[in-house]
Amino acid sequence: MFETPFVFVDIETNGGSGERGRIIEIAAIKVQYGEVIESFQTLVNPGSGIPRWITTLTGIQPGDLAEAPYFEDIATQVYEFLNDSVFVAHNVLFDYSFIRRELAAAGYRYNPKLFCTVKMSRALYPEHRGHSLEKIIQRHGLLTQHRHRA
Repeated sequence: MFETPFVFVDIETNGGSGERGRIIEIAAIKVQYGEVIESFQTLVNPGSGIPRWITTLTGIQPGDLAEAPYFEDIATQVYEFLNDSVFVAHNVLFDYSFIRRELAAAGYRYNPKLFCTVKMSRALYPEHRGHSLEKIIQRHGLLTQHRHRA
């Protein structure tokens, strides 16, 4: 088994790229030796509005974010949770770019090993064309709730 923990991360954003957009929700599950050892989830106040299409997609309302912490207020907690683990996400560069930028703004240098589940799906199932989470969920008959929430 792997000694280094894996942290499975998902974020929701107010749109855009990691250079312009902001995180509005972050969720992470830390796994070591095949066991979930810790989890973390919070809404994040982006300090600006969120487009209506993001609210439609995620169900996150502007009012939900009003009392949420700003990223800089949780940066230490996020860094300590993620640090010294392999960062795993579906389309990993998207999630990582937002988190890296937010952590850098708070004074943290974060350069983990990255593992992309899109690339893994393509390697395991080259005969399939679709490798989005929706396609993978359908392919394996998985049940999900609140698909566009972290």
